[in-house]
Amino acid sequence: MSRWFSSCPPFIRKHKNGLAFRLFSAFAVSLFLIISLQSLAEIALMKSMLRIPSSIQEEMLDLAYQANVLIDEGDMDELADWANAQEYYLFVLDKNNHPITHRDMHPHFEFKLKYLRPLNTQLDSEVNQPIIGIPLNNGLTIVMQMPYKYHPAHNFSLYFSIIKILISGAILGLFSWVIARYLQRPLDKLREVSHRLSEGDFTIKVADEIGHSVREFSELAHDFDNMTSEIHSLAEKQKRLIRDVSHELRTPLARHNLALHLLRKKTDNEHVHLLDRLDNESTEMNTLVGEILEFSRLENARYSTKLEAVMLESHCSAQVAQRHVDLKPNQTLEMTSTKPIPMVMADPRLVTRVISNLIGNAIKYAGETATIQVVVMPYLEQDKEYVAVIVEDDGFGIPEHQLSDIFSPFTRLESARDKQSGGYGLGLAIVKEAMVVMKGKVIAENRKEGGLRIALLFPI
Repeated sequence: MSRWFSSCPPFIRKHKNGLAFRLFSAFAVSLFLIISLQSLAEIALMKSMLRIPSSIQEEMLDLAYQANVLIDEGDMDELADWANAQEYYLFVLDKNNHPITHRDMHPHFEFKLKYLRPLNTQLDSEVNQPIIGIPLNNGLTIVMQMPYKYHPAHNFSLYFSIIKILISGAILGLFSWVIARYLQRPLDKLREVSHRLSEGDFTIKVADEIGHSVREFSELAHDFDNMTSEIHSLAEKQKRLIRDVSHELRTPLARHNLALHLLRKKTDNEHVHLLDRLDNESTEMNTLVGEILEFSRLENARYSTKLEAVMLESHCSAQVAQRHVDLKPNQTLEMTSTKPIPMVMADPRLVTRVISNLIGNAIKYAGETATIQVVVMPYLEQDKEYVAVIVEDDGFGIPEHQLSDIFSPFTRLESARDKQSGGYGLGLAIVKEAMVVMKGKVIAENRKEGGLRIALLFPI
């Protein structure tokens, strides 16, 4: 085969590893097989079916028997009347192929006597009226012409059509399955590698995993490896940027706070309120920088976070106890839990952060007299088991058309959610990113009885 390819034209040698050439070769082979198998099937069909049907043979043998009986009786006129009354055009001939009765023979029939066939003869593939001869007593022969309608080739056009459909369908189905498997293997491998890449495994090499001889797949694999290298490089640069920005922003803020502290000692009481305002602005800036850096870290944490077994109930109870001091005078915070609660794989620091964010969010926005509940319970969604941490309140809820926006960064849905309430629009965005890192889900919905419900789903 290698010698054949070496002697091929340059165009074929250049494209022999291409997908188009492989598909063309496969379809050419399938076409050759279809034509060959159809020809063989038609030949086999003709050989097996181009015989006088057994029912017709029995009728002809019965006519031969009746002719023998009439000949033995010696009444030739009755034999002629009997022959004339039969469905088959027939005659009884002597050894010289002359009729023994005075009934006239059609010239065309007389001519076809040269091609007299025995009863078990192989018929022609074309529909015709063959002359069949059956020996009788005393050296006589009964010859009869088989009608068109009894010729087995009469239905061959239908049989051949069925054969073509069946063979074509079978060969095309087989080759389609082979080609699908041939193309599906590298695609499945590419999907598997993509999944591993999404989990942060930048060491994977698609070209090594696929190892395909088709040029297009090989080029795609190499392009994918180049893309992986670029993504890895960008992720590393982003990590370094976050680390540098964290240092560069924290340092001047610390110096700013120190300067305010020193300035406070030299400022008279009349202007202290200005320092308080600057101090509040500095605190807000410091908090905002911390939120932004936390959100950016979470976007990259999915590639490096190590999950461990966590008992969600203990984290929730700790946060509920801690957050009681932040409640407004007429607000209540309660926690309920069903037993038993299985452990989940999560990041303890992120679990604390997301629960704290949701409870703090409810305290800020649920209303002055709200009741906030934290529920820990098993949860089943599409036959997959989770442990759900649900934080709900009986406040005003959120407009339905804005529910999908609350997890976007810097989203404020109403004028009350401004810096006066301590919101930057990053709390729920951090919750969503943290749940993605821990391979969980977050779902927000309005309660029928009023208020907002947010569920954190941790896979078991």
